[in-house]
Amino acid sequence: MSSELPSAERIERLQKRRTRLAFVQGFFFLIWQTSYFTQQPEDFDLVRPVNQIKIGAYVVWAGMLLLFLATGGGWALSRQTRAILNDESTIEHRRRAFTVGFWVAMASCLALYVVGLFTPITSGQTLHTILSLAIAASLLTFARLERRAQKDG
Repeated sequence: MSSELPSAERIERLQKRRTRLAFVQGFFFLIWQTSYFTQQPEDFDLVRPVNQIKIGAYVVWAGMLLLFLATGGGWALSRQTRAILNDESTIEHRRRAFTVGFWVAMASCLALYVVGLFTPITSGQTLHTILSLAIAASLLTFARLERRAQKDG
């Protein structure tokens, strides 16, 4: 690895790529959840290999998205480049994104509690809904804040 600092143009390209990645991943992650929620609960038998693969893929993807949000991504980049990319404004954007994700999770809990009073909801459905909405809201908030900063900058 080179000890040379990356150029301003490279940093700008990497920031824009990270912002696009957050938007696309958040959007597709949310859309992919429709396949889970359109399936009947009794059809979601954990013994079937296809369902085990779907659950495994969901867990891995959700974990990677949370890791991306927590660290800012760019794991293949040099430490210096990551430090430049994760400046104070980006750290603040991630903090605000996690705050939005927290409030979406709390609102989802409240809504699902009320729904559960009238119709049975499994714990798996509840957890899947809360986690999916919170992750997507956090990613899309982070991307929106980053995009606005890039336009203003």
